[in-house]
Amino acid sequence: MKTIIVALGMLIGCSFTAFAQQPNSTGKITLTITDNAGKPLPFTTVMLKKVKDSALVKGEMTIENGSCAFEKIANGHYFIQASQMGYTTSYSTAFQVDAAHKTIALGNMQLPPLGKNLQAVNVTAQKPFIESSAGKTVMNIENSVSAAGNTALDLLRRAPGVQVDNNENVTLKGQSVTVMIDGKLTYLSGEQLTNLLKTTPGESIASIEILTSPSAKYDASGNGGIINIKTKKGKLTGINGNINATLTQAKYGRYGISGNVNWRTQKFNLFGNFDQGDYPRMVTRDYKRSVKEGDGSTTFMQQGVFQRNRFKNNYLKVGLDYFVNDKHTIGVLANGFKNAFSNQIYSNTNLGRPAMPPDSTVNSLTVNDNKFDNIAVNLNYKGVLDTAGGREISFDADYAQFNNHRFMQLNDSLYDAHTKINRNPNSIRTTGGTQVIIKSLKTDLSWPLGKESKLEAGAKVSFVTTTNALQFDSLYHGVYLPSPSLSDRFNYQEDVYAAYATYRQQIAKTNLQLGLRVENTASTGHSFTTDNYVKRNYTDFFPNVTVEQKLNDKNKLSLAMSRRIERPQYGQLNPFMFYLDKYTYFRGNPYLRPQYSNIAELAYTLKDKYIATLRYSRIKDMMEEFITQDDSTKASISTERNYDKTDIYSLLLTLPVQVTKWWSSDNNVDLSYNKYRFEDPKTNEPFSRYNFNYYINSTNTITLPHDMKLEVMGYYNSPFVFGIFRGYSQYNLNLGIQKMFLNKNATVKLSYNNILRNESYRGAAEFANLNMSIFNTWQFRTVNLSFSYKFGNASIKAARERKTGTSDEQNRAG
Repeated sequence: MKTIIVALGMLIGCSFTAFAQQPNSTGKITLTITDNAGKPLPFTTVMLKKVKDSALVKGEMTIENGSCAFEKIANGHYFIQASQMGYTTSYSTAFQVDAAHKTIALGNMQLPPLGKNLQAVNVTAQKPFIESSAGKTVMNIENSVSAAGNTALDLLRRAPGVQVDNNENVTLKGQSVTVMIDGKLTYLSGEQLTNLLKTTPGESIASIEILTSPSAKYDASGNGGIINIKTKKGKLTGINGNINATLTQAKYGRYGISGNVNWRTQKFNLFGNFDQGDYPRMVTRDYKRSVKEGDGSTTFMQQGVFQRNRFKNNYLKVGLDYFVNDKHTIGVLANGFKNAFSNQIYSNTNLGRPAMPPDSTVNSLTVNDNKFDNIAVNLNYKGVLDTAGGREISFDADYAQFNNHRFMQLNDSLYDAHTKINRNPNSIRTTGGTQVIIKSLKTDLSWPLGKESKLEAGAKVSFVTTTNALQFDSLYHGVYLPSPSLSDRFNYQEDVYAAYATYRQQIAKTNLQLGLRVENTASTGHSFTTDNYVKRNYTDFFPNVTVEQKLNDKNKLSLAMSRRIERPQYGQLNPFMFYLDKYTYFRGNPYLRPQYSNIAELAYTLKDKYIATLRYSRIKDMMEEFITQDDSTKASISTERNYDKTDIYSLLLTLPVQVTKWWSSDNNVDLSYNKYRFEDPKTNEPFSRYNFNYYINSTNTITLPHDMKLEVMGYYNSPFVFGIFRGYSQYNLNLGIQKMFLNKNATVKLSYNNILRNESYRGAAEFANLNMSIFNTWQFRTVNLSFSYKFGNASIKAARERKTGTSDEQNRAG
């Protein structure tokens, strides 16, 4: 710990020393970009580069009159590169900035046209829907028509390798992932994370990045890797922004509205965005189980559940960056949400002999009313420590608080089919709350060691405290009385100290990256009811290696290897009991251990577009849902437990095809072989399951005349297994069309999703005396109409994207 504190002090000291010693840069360069006829070209990308090595010094864009200026430029030998779509890239002659030449007026630069436009169809280049490379897959959502009316969770279902299980938890090839939004984690996990993803509109998302082999700079949590959801932002000085509104009709109507604004001047950038919506949604569940009675007979249980969920979200983010000068920026960022989740769960459980009419039916109504909110504040500094701009240091101080207030009431009664009487009415209710407080300090340093190598290093300390209280009351003769045996208070404290270093080297056609992260974790869990303490203290090393070899202009190989950890979510450690009904509930496991994974990926790239990636991961102590059945009470109890070993082999193919000039098709194939091994918790007998699975996705975009675009997206996911669960195939088809008008500032999108009505989970859980079939449906056919409008200067630079110090802890809260 002392070493980390000393490193923090040294790095922070370096930043302030460098701040005080920066030389003055007073050179100014002006120019104007026009076409061959002398017409100004606004929004042209203009780059100032060094003559010595063509290194980029600064980039700008021309304004409406085609002019552009670079200010406070250090002495040196430079040239200008200017480019715009549809025109030939042009270069200026070299010039010198020094004491005798502090103002350089380059006059006009002309960009010759590149070629003629099509008359019938205006073809605009756009990124493919899915891009892949070793360790990274990107879904480009921003221009997708079918994103309209969908949520972040809906879009993640379509990502290669991503699965949404029967409880709507997000996994990557059966492994847990760390979810980030704009480089910052979501403060949530489990049910709360799912609820947030359900209330994040697809219209606000630019892209989704899946990092399966992140560098040592990132926290080592997330065995499957990191999913980073990047929201839309503005792109020189001025004001810009956009607003979005969506109406959706499915079983219930719902709406969402969102927007963002960005105001940038030479000295500051003020930005903010908001999301607000009301998302009612129907969910159906069907469970079938057989229970062995003490006399050897069998009771068959068929449980039908109708669930109406309602999500209300209110999210706001505001931030300010102040540019002290060209090399130093300080900023503050605050964000938070005040959301509500409520539902009514109607459950009918028929009990009887197999293949016979039911003897009795348990009817139950469960009402949940959850309110959760959070506030997070980040103070940050970023400094460039040298004129060339390669040496940088950043510092973050963070505070985050998450609150969840929970109320649940369960009423049930038993209907006897023989006597036709309802009897044994029962009612319980729970009230309680959870609070998570996260504090963190983080610093990162980037230091080039030469033209072809760079060293990155950093340190971080984080302190997490979570308090949980849950009060159970049972109805007794018309009065609710406390049930001390079910109620509990549970506190959890976790401190993590971390440091990392990454070395990058370019050797001819080879790029090499070596990284190492060290993390020490100290945690204590305390259940007040049982007065039980669970304490842990462990230190882990997480190496990371990436090698990229360019064979020639058309062929490239890359290799990525890493080790990662997944610590239990705070709610998974909480030993409380949460009810769906009297026969189905979840209980936390305070003895749950972290899981570790070793990952290797080999990728081959042809022509920078066709990619084949081989991936292998070995997971130790994998945390996964496990269901046990109590034959005496007929209840199924879900909890998290550690599996011994899991091996996953996969092959991912990325196959984009340009069918015609106006029809592009992005295709992905993901083949995997999964094997799970663990011991029976009662008999200690070894148990293993394995499965071959494949996933196919195709997104077809057709560019039409008059600024219109048609999109057809379909996917197929073959039967799969994870742990004791197996799932049947999933497939679907989505259709969307969009029209742009008002100089392409306004867009209307109409989409029809889940056309084949197969976006559901159908499968089974099988182990020991448990044999449960599961059929959960959470998404029905939807028709979505959305409108978005962009205003202001479309070329304003975006707010800085930064990863705050509490990012990785926030994802485990809830």
